[in-house]
Amino acid sequence: MIKPNINLLAVIVAIPVIGMTIISPALTLIKDELNISFSDTQLVLTLYFLFLAIGQIIAGPFSDRYGRKPILLLGAFIYSSSAFVACFSNSIEFLLLLRCIQGFGAAACLSVGRTVVSDCFERTEAAKQMSKITAVMAIIPILCFIFGGLLAEFFGWRYNLAALGSISFILIIFMLWVLEETLINKAETISFLNMFQVYKNLIKNSLFRLFTITTAMQTSMFFAMNGFMPYEFSRQGVSVSEFGMWFSLTSMGYIVGNIINGKFGSKIGLEKMCLIGTIFSLFTVFLMFLNTYLGIYGPLSLSLICVLFGCSNGFTVANSMTGAINSSKLNKGAASGLMGAFQVGLGGLAGFLIIYFGGAEDFYVCLLALIIMSSISIISAFFILANKD
Repeated sequence: MIKPNINLLAVIVAIPVIGMTIISPALTLIKDELNISFSDTQLVLTLYFLFLAIGQIIAGPFSDRYGRKPILLLGAFIYSSSAFVACFSNSIEFLLLLRCIQGFGAAACLSVGRTVVSDCFERTEAAKQMSKITAVMAIIPILCFIFGGLLAEFFGWRYNLAALGSISFILIIFMLWVLEETLINKAETISFLNMFQVYKNLIKNSLFRLFTITTAMQTSMFFAMNGFMPYEFSRQGVSVSEFGMWFSLTSMGYIVGNIINGKFGSKIGLEKMCLIGTIFSLFTVFLMFLNTYLGIYGPLSLSLICVLFGCSNGFTVANSMTGAINSSKLNKGAASGLMGAFQVGLGGLAGFLIIYFGGAEDFYVCLLALIIMSSISIISAFFILANKD
């Protein structure tokens, strides 16, 4: 089988993250221009996450039946066209509708893109390649946070949406030109009843549940931070464009974590790396709490802690995703879709609840939520390692 271009796969899988990180710096501007509440503003991310979750549940099985490449192209087209139309939004209702459509299209890129890796590599090598992909992916949010902040501040948030459409359109061209089909044995049929049965069997799989909980909690923490960190940095006197630059350091930590994982993960084992990463993430949240409690205000100290948090995610996310996908031998596309649905679905829900309960005004609310999510991921990672032994 022809090995896929890892850099292209990284961009494909990063498409949903681009849809989040370019928009995140613009949230305060959207709130002011459309004259909406904090909770309504958060829906720009939350509904995107919700349909990103729903779309993955559908995209995974359809890619098992019709192939990886057609579903990827269809998803990228939906993503691109809805982003361009969203540029003309004059109400929050219309913007939210198009963000839902955009999330649905992005779901195919996220779910099916990851499945291509499992199609082409065995379990250990797949974890290594997934780590490479996530390391390359981490560069993209850095650029998007900075680029998104500058676009929003100097041109307005509508240009952020236009950038999303342009990026995905260019990606479609590269997929048509470079990407090869990687699915060898297509499923004979697909039906909602069959999909339900496949997902039912996956949920019964204890290893799939544990790996999925681990990766869902860790990614949810990052997704939630994209919703509440703009307000915390704003309280510290940071502008929209400056926020993009400061928070982009989180992705630099993610790069370092994935590089370390790529070098030592196969020796230590993905189960142990998951546990190490989850414990490390809880430690970074306690550092955020201490930083706030001591009144150390200013973007530098908070950003440095975010770097450490990104590093902890680099230890955990690639390994836990690979473990979840490979827990199923026959339905890797469905496993990737269901796992991804939990990742972004919980991330969107967590982000909304944090803002709903006052996270936009009180950073301690945000930290409490991060502690809860991190603790859950530690427990699930511990049981993964216990089941292995």
